[in-house]
Amino acid sequence: MSYLVLARKLRPNKFKEVVGQDTICTTLKNAIKSKRVAHAFLFTGPRGTGKTSCARILTKALNCTSSEDAEPCGKCENCLEIGQGSSTDVIEIDAASNRGIEHIRELRDGVKFSPAKCQYKTYIIDEVHMLTTESFNALLKTLEEPPAHVKFILATTDFHKVPATVVSRCQRFDFSNITTEVMVEYLKQVSSAESINVSESALHLIAKSSTGGMRDALTIMDMLISFSGDSLDDESVAELLGINEIRKIDALLKGIIEKDLDLVTDLFQGIVAKGHSITQLLTDLMKAIKDLSLVKSLPEKSVQWLHFYPDQYELYQELSGKTTVATLQKLFEIVLDVEAQVKRSSQASICVEMGLIKMCAVDSLAGVAEIVSILKNPDQVKKKRQ
Repeated sequence: MSYLVLARKLRPNKFKEVVGQDTICTTLKNAIKSKRVAHAFLFTGPRGTGKTSCARILTKALNCTSSEDAEPCGKCENCLEIGQGSSTDVIEIDAASNRGIEHIRELRDGVKFSPAKCQYKTYIIDEVHMLTTESFNALLKTLEEPPAHVKFILATTDFHKVPATVVSRCQRFDFSNITTEVMVEYLKQVSSAESINVSESALHLIAKSSTGGMRDALTIMDMLISFSGDSLDDESVAELLGINEIRKIDALLKGIIEKDLDLVTDLFQGIVAKGHSITQLLTDLMKAIKDLSLVKSLPEKSVQWLHFYPDQYELYQELSGKTTVATLQKLFEIVLDVEAQVKRSSQASICVEMGLIKMCAVDSLAGVAEIVSILKNPDQVKKKRQ
């Protein structure tokens, strides 16, 4: 039997199994209980947050013959067929590859026919924003007034590309990124069930690298298991996720702040020698400068959404005491200039090296707010210098 990846093996089959979307699941269950289920839904949100899973669970719940507390039983014929993708009354359409008007015309013709077994004929249209303008227009009338036996569930990762005329005809549910804390707790359960030995700090690294998507987190865990077996140590996780590269960027930023040109050029040559993209290096450095600026400007409780890696916040706090916001702004402008030069030049590496030299030579600059603070509290400034 072929191996089934964790993301598919652990796909939720009931509302209570969906992670991090409690409000949406409760609303859908209450709608089923009160028999106030809309004819069309629009599920929006980032990838891997449960949109398609919820669409299938909702479809099962509406057609389940032994439903309890608005949850599908998972055992009746309808639930099994829908779960296996063999139900003739549930049509899943990938709008990315079926975006033409001829496909929507087929859909419009199909809604006229009653369901064969289920109570409702359900159309699940994934990545609906990929439909053409003509396809959306052809869908409008059917979406607004479908037959009583038809339900539409539209899902998209790019809500802003869906026409307002379509959105207004649907009940919209916004799926949010799953928080790191919730994801770590779930990954603990997964690692225990799969007999995987992994530390909590490693799970935090996996959760932060998945950027809020549970599918991404499970895919990363699958990859790590293939790499390290059933025992995942922090160093292996950091290596495979590319976090060591982030640490090198932080070391590069530290060298720039401390004006250690010898260290900076050495780090740069090492990063390039390992095949790190020049463009990606500039992007990572730009992000690091931005994050350091926020640490410098905001209290700790206001920047935790940045999801720092272990010891990263402590490093940024240390560096924030060695620079000013105005200096960081100047460094950011230099990186932007270098990025523009790289796009025009055939000597990208030389352009970056010259930019790094320039950054290491930037004098400490004080902004207007800092100057006012100095003028108001000259004694504190003298104490700091001593």
